[in-house]
Amino acid sequence: MPIHFNLFNIIVLLGSLQGIILSLMLLFSGKDKRQNKYFLAAFMLMLVYDSFGTFCWSSGLNIKWLAFFDGIFPYTIILSAGPSLYLYIKTTIQSGKILRNIIFKTYLPVFIDFCFRSCLLIYAILNNNGISLGIKAGQIDAVYQPFAEVLMVIIFWLYLISAIRQFKNWQPETSGADASLITEQNLVNKWTKALLTVMTLIAIVWAATIFGSILFNIQGIAYFSPIEIILVIFIYWIGLKGYQHTRVVYISDQKAAKTYADTLPAEEAEACIILLKKAMENDKLYLDPVLTVNKLAEKLELNSRIISAVLNRELKKGFSEFVNEYRINEVKIKMLQPENKHITIAGIAFDSGFNSVATFQRTFKSAENITPKQFISIHQNPEKTVLKS
Repeated sequence: MPIHFNLFNIIVLLGSLQGIILSLMLLFSGKDKRQNKYFLAAFMLMLVYDSFGTFCWSSGLNIKWLAFFDGIFPYTIILSAGPSLYLYIKTTIQSGKILRNIIFKTYLPVFIDFCFRSCLLIYAILNNNGISLGIKAGQIDAVYQPFAEVLMVIIFWLYLISAIRQFKNWQPETSGADASLITEQNLVNKWTKALLTVMTLIAIVWAATIFGSILFNIQGIAYFSPIEIILVIFIYWIGLKGYQHTRVVYISDQKAAKTYADTLPAEEAEACIILLKKAMENDKLYLDPVLTVNKLAEKLELNSRIISAVLNRELKKGFSEFVNEYRINEVKIKMLQPENKHITIAGIAFDSGFNSVATFQRTFKSAENITPKQFISIHQNPEKTVLKS
């Protein structure tokens, strides 16, 4: 079937491409690991999926694997809109990382829909092989589809309302704050308010479109064109403004951290260094593969900014570099112990706190200027068994 290009299709396609580019920029933009950046990328990728699906539908483009996925999981990706938006707002106005179990709970509607549709697919396959419970998979799907469309909108509104409430209850700390922190908080407040306002308007149009199509049994592309055009415009806006906001706040954070380090009293810095070394040398907290500066700060009952400031000013290193030095020393000791000769190098690395072989190899070579295998060959006697890689 030939592909039909018109103004509507071109606008939707360009919006999808723009969304992909900006999402990749958010995901792979240097060393900035702010969690909210990933949730914004997830939200944008959901918009890209919806827009590109609309382009395929409108233009007649048939991509078999995409059509198959869309037929089996028509709403799974769209259901991620609410959770991604909520978590983006949460990580934008609050400091600290969100734990994995909270992220899982937030995305629970997505997992439930995915599991239900997977079970329905399995049941359809069993139907084709003569196994039936008295009702066809297609009949279940016919009941589920309109119900899911309504549920999809309701779930999004629930998460949107939760995000709005969270923003309204947010009280930025301005007492005693320096100018850079106040500037950051003003940026956060302005951007979040604008995003939630625009998102509320889009949610209203989306709800009206879905409920209108169900009530009046409308299926034509012309009826859905306005909301799709709005979403494409929104992709441009949230991508460019959201990325700009993320970078500005990150730079503000860096400046604030530098200022904080410059004003930290020497005795407070010295006490922090003692606690940090004790946590590593005695308690061996570096063995925790998911150790973060916030997690360490909580254990030591310190402010994470103090830890970062001390490491940067006094020890001239970042948190990861500081922790990985202890992990590398642990690896070197274990690699040369005869009782560990049956353990692979990767196994020793994991036992020493690393959670990635690639990170371990890169960190080890950077610290020692040789590979782990070369280190073993140099330090072990020839008759000793070289550890497996």
